[in-house]
Formats: sequence, C-alpha cells, structure tokens
Amino acid sequence: MTEPAPSLLVSTQWLAEHLADPELRLFDATAGAALAPGGSQAEPARAVFEKAHIPGARYLDLKNDLSDTSAALDFTRLPPEAAAAAFARAGVGPGAVVVVYSTSTYGWATRVWWLLNDLGFRRVAVLDGGLAKWVKEGRPTANGAQPPYPPAPAFTPVAQRLFADLPEVAAVVEAGGATLVNALSPDHFSGAVAGPHGRSGRIPGSISLPAGSLVAAADNSLKPLEVLKAEFAAKGISPETDVIAYCGSGIAATLDGFVLKALGHDRVRVYDGSLSEWSKDPQRPLEA
Repeated sequence: MTEPAPSLLVSTQWLAEHLADPELRLFDATAGAALAPGGSQAEPARAVFEKAHIPGARYLDLKNDLSDTSAALDFTRLPPEAAAAAFARAGVGPGAVVVVYSTSTYGWATRVWWLLNDLGFRRVAVLDGGLAKWVKEGRPTANGAQPPYPPAPAFTPVAQRLFADLPEVAAVVEAGGATLVNALSPDHFSGAVAGPHGRSGRIPGSISLPAGSLVAAADNSLKPLEVLKAEFAAKGISPETDVIAYCGSGIAATLDGFVLKALGHDRVRVYDGSLSEWSKDPQRPLEA
C-alpha cells in the first residue's frame, strides 16, 4: 500500500486509487436480497453481485461461510479460531488490507468489520457509500462470477469482547449498567411491526437509534461525523456510556456500533443474538 492501511472508512476515490494493490482484499458482503444498479426487483445477493460489482471484488458469503451454520440462529458468530480460519479460506491473512461494501444496507459490511475487529484484526475498512455511491459517481463495474482469492495463512485471533450475550443483556434489563440501543426502524421499535417469532416490541429500557437514520439519502454515504456525534449525544450517549446495540439478527446493530467506534467510543458491544434470540423465549419481556 502507498498509504497507511485503513481502519474504519475509505472513500470511493481511495478505493479507485488502490484497486490494483496486491494486499487488497475487496469484498461485497451483502446477504439476503438486494437490487442491482438500475434494477427494480430484489434478487438474491450473489446474483446481484454477478450482475454488477466493483472490479476485482469477490463475494463474501456472510451467512454460510462466516457464521456458525450449526447454531439455532442465523448469523451466529463462529468461535475465534474457526472465524480466523474462515477468513483465511476467503483470502484474508495477516498481511491483507480488507475493504468491504454492500449493495444494500450498511449492516452487511459493518458486520464483517465488527467480526474482524472482534478478532483483533485492524486492517479492515468499510467503503463509504457502498456500491450505490460508486455507481452514482459513474465508476466502472464488472459482472460475472469471480473465483475466490487464494487461501491465506490464518492470522492469530486476539479476542476483543465486542459482542454481548443473552445473560449480559438480561442483567442490564434487570439491574442497568449499560444503555441498550435498538438499531431497527421506528415501527419495529414501537411494536407497530412484528419482530422475530411474531413478537412485537423492544427489549425493556432500550432507546431508538435506527441504523438507517445514520446514512445520508443523497449518496448513501454516512452522515458527517459531527452530525452523528450530535445525534448520539442527543440520546444521552457519550464516550463514557456503556452501550449494547441490538437489532433483529446482529446485523444492523453493527452500523450503530461502527459509527460509535468512528466517534472514538470504546465502550460499545453488539448483542449477537439480538431479538432473534431474545424474542424466541416467550418469558423474555418486550416493551411496545
């Protein structure tokens, strides 16, 4: 690399200037359904990748290759050694510089960022604006299936405890000690729209900070950091606040966590099971 390795956000211009760098590992991590540029109907994310992706990018299967498929919940994170091995199979080794983007919501990209940072891997950044901004700027795209990067030696994971589990969240509900941040839409937060397992509402005591509200509609870039800082501060969140962010499956919540990290907050975690785990147990309370 001709510049220091990125650690949070990179611009479309930065990426365009570094596409040929041999250390770069560029991934589209979109899961579920997405729209191809100019499309009108959602399709499976891998099919959308094959229709249009940033030149040199590979598709990273977050659900099947980077999650524990034996777990009861989708997108459950792998144990550290298994996670490092999965990333190595995708071509991410100790010397790689990873840039990840999405063709839909940011959460897919920030989930990969969060997973790598939880393992102590810092040479990873999210593309500001994702594919939408890249295409809006008239930059070139490629199509077709792409072979994976060559497997790399696995890096040694160093656990960072960026995730919270159910007992920790239950303890907060019972006794406080952290701010629970719901990253879903206002309708999900209020209970107007049913969540996982047909139950509506939020974990008791939560505040609402929808992940979608952190993004500028004009070009899909994140809002300026000073604006985001003010929005979190208005909710009572300072760098001294212990935060646990959650959503439906631990995806959208990583954008809230990512923004807080970009703002210099160190005391933030993501509830991995989120409402998919919490609402599965009818004895767990929900507010609406």
